[in-house]
This record gives sequence, structure tokens and C-alpha cells, in this order.
Amino acid sequence: MATREESRRCALCAGSLTAQGPAHLVTGTTKKEDRRFHGMFLICAACYAKGAPDPVTGLTRPAAGRRTGKAEWLDLAGRGSILPPDPCIACGLVVVRRAERLLKGTTCSRACRTSLTRNRHGGRGSGRPCGACGQPVTSGRADSAYCRPSCRQKAYRHRLTTAPPPDRAPVPPPATASSPDRAPRPACSHESRHPHAQP
Repeated sequence: MATREESRRCALCAGSLTAQGPAHLVTGTTKKEDRRFHGMFLICAACYAKGAPDPVTGLTRPAAGRRTGKAEWLDLAGRGSILPPDPCIACGLVVVRRAERLLKGTTCSRACRTSLTRNRHGGRGSGRPCGACGQPVTSGRADSAYCRPSCRQKAYRHRLTTAPPPDRAPVPPPATASSPDRAPRPACSHESRHPHAQP
């Protein structure tokens, strides 16, 4: 079975991220099912070298070097100076990115950040039976009610089909000006101070 590091692919050329040096975490847009998404993704060192600024002159290369039919990258992720290659603290993939002021450790993706948070906070689940299939919840947050997303969706659909229609209280009619229980309007303080003022 391939490890997570071996199964990673470049977003531009679909080549292995570990075969050509460190991966580069970049910002840009990716295309999935005729929709474009803006965010961060990983590209291989060869694809980064095609579109990176020229190391001698510092000039930006044409956008064609940063674009394919699947994705287009703009710059390395982060806001500071470029960091040396550093392994992801969640999966171990060697990554190049820019520094962040609050960066406490390099992670290569949102999935690694999530798994790191779950590991740091336990990630053992609630231990209660799943609300849909009854198996114990052994992963995720400490208040997890379902063992996986499909069980959560199954329980939601079950609630929709078995829930009784909501009882709606009758809405009272709006009060009209001629109703006898309405008190007369008090005189305005402006009128009492200026009795000869026109209404």
C-alpha cells in the first residue's frame, strides 16, 4: 500500500511530487468539473522552475509557464521570505513555501492541518455508538455523533422523512386604527409648548 507521500501528485503535470525534489506550496486556481477554485495546492519542483521568476534578473516569466488546463499558480503560499525546504509536520512531505508571522510549523495542505489538529486534541472520537449504524465512533472530535459523513447524511435524510410537519400557530390579524381597545395618542410636547403652531 502506497504511503500518503508516495501517492501525492503535482496539480499541474500530475507527476510524483517526491521524484523531482521538494514540493512547492503555491496559491492559484484549480479546475474541477467545469468549476474553478482559488486556494493553495502543491506542484513539483520542475513545474515551479518553469514559471518562477528568473533567478538572475528577477523578472517574471510569462503566465504560460504557470498555467495548464487543470490549474494556474500565482506565487508561493505565505507572505514572508522564501523558507528552505522543510518537511510537513503532519505527513513528512518536504515542502517549500513562504514564511508566515504565525507559522509554528510547515504543513503541506488543509488536510494535514486538520489531521494535525485532531491528533493534537486526541482525535479518538466520542466512543458513543454512531447515530446511524450503531458502531462506536473511534475517530474525529470528542463530541462526534456519527462515525463517517455517509452516516451523518443517512441520519439527516431519515429525520427529514420521519419528522412530523411543524405545528404552525395561527397568526393574529393586525390591529386596525378603529379598534376600541386602542388608546388615543397623547399630545405632542411640541404642540403643548406652541399652542398656535400649525399641525
